[in-house]
Amino acid sequence: MTVATGNFAELLWPGIRELFGDTYQSFPSVFSRVFDVKSSEKAFEKIQGVTTLGLAGVKDQGDTAAYADPIQGFQKEFAHVVYALGSSVTREMWTDDQYDYIRGIPQMLAESMKETEETVHAAVFNNGFSTETVADGLSFFNSAHINAATGTTQSNQPAVAADMTQTSLEQAFIDIAGWTDDQDKKKQFMAEKVLFPRQLRFTAQKILKTAGEVGTDANTINPMRGALDPIEWVYLTDPDAWFVLTGSMRGGLCSFERWGVSLDRDNEFDTFSLKFLSSKRWSQGVSDWRCGYGSAGA
Repeated sequence: MTVATGNFAELLWPGIRELFGDTYQSFPSVFSRVFDVKSSEKAFEKIQGVTTLGLAGVKDQGDTAAYADPIQGFQKEFAHVVYALGSSVTREMWTDDQYDYIRGIPQMLAESMKETEETVHAAVFNNGFSTETVADGLSFFNSAHINAATGTTQSNQPAVAADMTQTSLEQAFIDIAGWTDDQDKKKQFMAEKVLFPRQLRFTAQKILKTAGEVGTDANTINPMRGALDPIEWVYLTDPDAWFVLTGSMRGGLCSFERWGVSLDRDNEFDTFSLKFLSSKRWSQGVSDWRCGYGSAGA
């Protein structure tokens, strides 16, 4: 479809006082605060899991010490996808527009690509309890993540899905501190950020900024005050789901940029129509589930 004078007849003649609908303020980008964004020079990227060694055992006098080898863990492949959007305008419409609205199409394409980035990256969390999988083949948030070396399982969601409260966030801290590596060894996993939809903005503020225990008149401190960096993301679709992010970014939430946003312009010599095309190629996802903890809400 090509934008022609028939589509915007009102823009061809002086007399309109103001245009509206194309200058609303956009939300600032959030995905780059959540994902580890890196460039890529290949058609796809692979993240490979590896293990450390297990615990040492007792060596009796005269016996040979036990030997062990690290093993190759799970692998996650990221295949880059091209996202594109274009628009076509007749030369007549381009030159006759009295309000320079049509000349704003390149900026409109840039805004659309920016919003696409946010939407696609947020889908990692929106689908995190179902179709978004990690290196072990299970959903991002799952109660049975597999340790590659030992076959034991771990969970990065509460035993019972819970709404965001002071108590549920405290439990998230406790659960995360108990995670192990693939050899069942204790490692220092730390909760750093909490990610939530717009519907939980004020709930998060009350929990993270109140000095005393939230919702009571007891003279008890609130250990969650200032404990997490709050991130509101309007592209999260579940109104009561929330997520805690850890500092385990290596192999965690990954975003690989194969090529940045480009805006191409060309014209059709036989129709005089101008064409604009915006595109970007990237992939995103999760390999190591230990980068996040999520609750779908009660």
